[in-house]
Amino acid sequence: MAALKTAELSSLKSQPIDTRKSAAPRTSATFWLVVVALLVRLAFLLIAHGVHFVPSTGGYPALFQNEVTNIAASVANGFGYQDPFVSTVAGNPGFPPSSWVPPVYPYFCAGVFKLFGVFSTPSFFFLVLAQCVMSALTTIPIMRVGELTVGKRPAIVAASIWALFPWFSQWCNTFFWEMNLSALVFLCLFWYALRLDRSHEWRLWLGYGALWGFALLVNPALAPLLPVSLLWLAWRHPSDRTTLLRQSAAAILLCCVVITPWLIRNRIAFGEWAFIRTNFGFEFWMSNFHGSRGRDWVGRHPMGNPAEMAAYLEKGELRYCQDKYAIGKQFVRDYPVEFALLTLKRIPMFWDGSSIKHSYPAAPYWLPWSFPLFSLLMIPSLILVCADRVHGWPLYLWSVLLYPFPYYIVHSQARFRHVLEPVMLLLIGYAVIELVDRVRERTHRSEAM
Repeated sequence: MAALKTAELSSLKSQPIDTRKSAAPRTSATFWLVVVALLVRLAFLLIAHGVHFVPSTGGYPALFQNEVTNIAASVANGFGYQDPFVSTVAGNPGFPPSSWVPPVYPYFCAGVFKLFGVFSTPSFFFLVLAQCVMSALTTIPIMRVGELTVGKRPAIVAASIWALFPWFSQWCNTFFWEMNLSALVFLCLFWYALRLDRSHEWRLWLGYGALWGFALLVNPALAPLLPVSLLWLAWRHPSDRTTLLRQSAAAILLCCVVITPWLIRNRIAFGEWAFIRTNFGFEFWMSNFHGSRGRDWVGRHPMGNPAEMAAYLEKGELRYCQDKYAIGKQFVRDYPVEFALLTLKRIPMFWDGSSIKHSYPAAPYWLPWSFPLFSLLMIPSLILVCADRVHGWPLYLWSVLLYPFPYYIVHSQARFRHVLEPVMLLLIGYAVIELVDRVRERTHRSEAM
């Protein structure tokens, strides 16, 4: 009987959870969690920045200037999508065209610069506020994905931790990049795949393809979830595979339509085809060399090395990155064992938080000790979700396994994990609730005896 009960429970967990009966309370709870998350992030905005931020050498806030905002400044000043390394506040039309970073976030920042001024104080605070809103809104797909997979109570646990715990407010307050938007879009795609599992309407599939096109223009590293979600849907509905194949093809086609204008722009700008971003070869070279410690090193970066900057300007971005990739591949051929050891070293770097001190030291109020703690808690939680065959477990498993892979062979920074952190919290929320329920069950059994 116990074995039968376990089998029935496992079968129930593998089915989608119907949340329609509790839609009104669910919406209310989600709304207030979003409000709380935003208030927490705004509180940290005042704690971390206030009105007295530390200026950089350019006269604007530290960490405000990076590849994204430099390109945004170039666009806002009318020089086009170029100049990822040196700000064009004063105007510098001599830089080669760029596709160093995907276009969505730089163009968003460029719009803010046009409205409030290039690298101005109002632009700084508007962008931080926008990132806080993106981070707070991520609470919504956390709740929805959780309710459709691990259950309502784990979803509330995960969303509450996301809303309240300081670490998850860090990146929207300290660094101007697409991490917050990437996390939001990634979990929306996860949610969308779960929706497609319940409805095979063509309009939903076309919307999925369009959203994927947008996601790739935000961050191409999100791409592994697309084949994983399509294969999972085919596995879930073996009798509908012919229809699903057509719908998947239509979604992929629409995704390609969305990204094609940017690919054509790159073809015109560089004189040859280039994918959404150009810098993978450079990043691969920067951390893979004889004697490397497995991390990116600013001494090999055009921002910190005048010789590299001169080579970048002379060759142009695409040729510069292609040459660096060729050197990196030669290193792998010459030192395959060393490359393998560097890769093995970078795997824990992605998860253990050691990169926090290396790149952007976290202030104590972000509780940086929590970074490795959440990674450690995720491992048994993921195993439990897979063992219990929770609905959507392959999406959880393959997201965690595949998303970090490019960073394992290139280099890791703490901010790269942020895309997976909502997924990690859902896994941990499920494990916490299961542990509590099992302890209660044992207690009741012992009392009954």
